[in-house]
Amino acid sequence: MLRSKKQPNKLKKLQNARRAYIEQLALIRQFKKDDEGGLIILTLLLLISMLVVGGMATDFMRYESERTKLQSVSDRAVLAAASLNQTVGAADVIENFFEVEGYGGAITTDLTNPDSVSRGDSNSAITIESQVSVDTFYLRLIGMDTLTAPASSSAIAGSGNVEVSLVLDISGSMGNNMQGDVFEVDADGKFVYHGPEHPTRPGLNVIEFPGATRTRMFFLQQAAKQFVADLLLPEYEDSVSINLIAYSAHVALSDELYMALNTTADSINEDDKFGSSFGTYNISGGYSEPFEYVYVDASGEEVIRVDDLDQEIPPESEYGRWVYKERNGGGNYVNLPTGSPAPSLRGIDDIPVDLTWADGKDVFVNPSRCVTFEADEYQTTVFDVDRTYRQVPYAHISRGWGTFNTARAQCPARDFEGIVLMSQDVDELQETIDQYVPTLTTSIHRGMKWGSVLLDPSIRDLVADIPTVDDAFAGRRPAEYSDGTTNKYVVIMTDGFTVSSRDIREEHYETYADRDGFSKYTVGRWAGEDGDGTTTYWTMTETIGSTTVLNSDYLAEICDATALQGVDVYTISMGVQNQTMTDCASKPGNAFLSTITNDPTQPGLGEIFSRISNNITALRLSQ
Repeated sequence: MLRSKKQPNKLKKLQNARRAYIEQLALIRQFKKDDEGGLIILTLLLLISMLVVGGMATDFMRYESERTKLQSVSDRAVLAAASLNQTVGAADVIENFFEVEGYGGAITTDLTNPDSVSRGDSNSAITIESQVSVDTFYLRLIGMDTLTAPASSSAIAGSGNVEVSLVLDISGSMGNNMQGDVFEVDADGKFVYHGPEHPTRPGLNVIEFPGATRTRMFFLQQAAKQFVADLLLPEYEDSVSINLIAYSAHVALSDELYMALNTTADSINEDDKFGSSFGTYNISGGYSEPFEYVYVDASGEEVIRVDDLDQEIPPESEYGRWVYKERNGGGNYVNLPTGSPAPSLRGIDDIPVDLTWADGKDVFVNPSRCVTFEADEYQTTVFDVDRTYRQVPYAHISRGWGTFNTARAQCPARDFEGIVLMSQDVDELQETIDQYVPTLTTSIHRGMKWGSVLLDPSIRDLVADIPTVDDAFAGRRPAEYSDGTTNKYVVIMTDGFTVSSRDIREEHYETYADRDGFSKYTVGRWAGEDGDGTTTYWTMTETIGSTTVLNSDYLAEICDATALQGVDVYTISMGVQNQTMTDCASKPGNAFLSTITNDPTQPGLGEIFSRISNNITALRLSQ
């Protein structure tokens, strides 16, 4: 039987194909089971991530280096441009700095905008922003080809917007003698300027040097008056405001500031009925309510200013019209008659005394204008405008057997010792300083508290209507801490340490007899003549804190709270090494120790105050 030759070939091909398939299948199975080289794939994947993560540090380091250099150029440019001695245009100065350093085109601020670049004869304020792009090496692997490095700088020269609280010690030890320079003044008490005869106070003529002997108060007054004059130059008008605060055992407020507060009732009749020294006008629930300043016509009737829609508007507005506050029977305002005298602001002294609440009985009025703070209030600069403050009793706290001495009252009742609010009147401030006299003990924490409070925006609305506040600042200051244009300073001095004090216990200041007795005799004598055999000086009074607590807690806490708000605190310790005062300064260079002699190795008060005023008005970065 014959077989075809093609049949074996076909079979052989099928066998070969089957063998090849089996070999390929075996190879696939072997490859599937083989795990050699698996890390190579993982390594390749991780390598890219490692390059990005590791290289990120390099890219960011280059970015930060470029940003730092740009910030340095920006800071130097604004300082040079803001200098009042600079003769080249501010924009040209800035552009030149950036060009020379290789950052031409980096400035993003419009240098022709006066809100950004302003320079006058006495003030300048420069603010610029800039940015550069930094190419990346590794971050581009994840799509980030460039990083943008920004810089922002601000500099001011001159005063800028400045709020200062000048807090001065008028305690009894300020009556001690010391030595120092005495400067020449004219018949009006103004300093006389000649040539630069004195190296530390150019322009002031020393008429007694060295070794002139005067009281510490004299040298403080001399230095503080010059400090005021240095800050309130004519070219700084409406830019600098000064709060003047004097302290000893307490801080005496002005009548206006005191009447702006909720306080305990200041008056009492013979039947021990409490009332107000302003009658029923501002008394409610036994407490005095804040006094309201209002505009009145010639007859004393209250008027307000309204617009065409009868909406009340500020009285100083150029628009609108004066109308009587009380509407007529139809519910419409009645206009102030044409030709009437301009309305006037009614103050505390314009309110007729109304003692109908006293039922015809004799009335004792506590003239004290001091209030007390609670312990936790020294932990904040915020002033609580809603709470009721306790009026400090009017008393001569002494164990001695004597009569009441006005100069020894724990709260001075003399007008000139009251706080001067937000003033730019050199004469007013200097005349007030000139009237200071040494009084009682030292309570630095109370002075510092008021110095801080009067820079805090929480008190702005409360003092806005007080007429003694300069019109340029009323309702605008204290400015917000974050407004970016205002610098705030506390300058506080002392010649001693805070010491513990004593106060009348509340239960012994609740009757007409006690209040009247304390106003005639020392506490020690009244305790023996009040008709109550159980009372003594010690039972009638109580200790207010200890020297340690008042320094380490109250003073330290209010200093810390003030510095945290960005307020620059300068401290001056006269003749004493007061560590708490040193620590109170917002930075080490702000703490000064003043000589009480003419020792040339120590700065005198005048030199210290001059340094501080120069710092406040110096060319500096503000951002």
